[in-house]
Amino acid sequence: MGRATAKALAARAAIVSIADVQPQKLEEVKSSIEEAGGRVMIAHVDVRDEDQVEKWISDTVAAYGKLDGAANMAGVIGSEATIKPTSEITRKDWDFVLGVNLTGLMHCMRAQIPHMKSPGSIVNAASVSGLVGWENNGAYCASKHGVIGLSRCAAKELGPQNIRVNCFAP
Repeated sequence: MGRATAKALAARAAIVSIADVQPQKLEEVKSSIEEAGGRVMIAHVDVRDEDQVEKWISDTVAAYGKLDGAANMAGVIGSEATIKPTSEITRKDWDFVLGVNLTGLMHCMRAQIPHMKSPGSIVNAASVSGLVGWENNGAYCASKHGVIGLSRCAAKELGPQNIRVNCFAP
């Protein structure tokens, strides 16, 4: 979803700044966007690390100025180890999934909001799992419920500044 979003925005003349924990995938997306005539900046970032997120957003703003919008798409379901009953979820698995899906999203929004133009827009990727619960998927469902709640709170906070915050639930 992140790759498709970046390509779609770049095809509409947006300058995109994308981050991912997988450097090879970033390079592939960058090449694809540039070959199509788009402008893109990439950063190797683990969204669980607030310093890495802050640096990525600061570098983006230094290069291009204030943000018109943001699409926060980082997300993991976890490994097979996380697909288990709630009573068997390990702290390590819980922390990984919540760290990427919810805490990482908060790091991104916290870094983006001070640099957002008005009007502006933030779109966050939730999941249908954020609307309903699925057995044997507690960490993922909890994280996506959190994305929806965080997005709703930020929408109320930023609406008066003419900054929209939405999330979608594929």
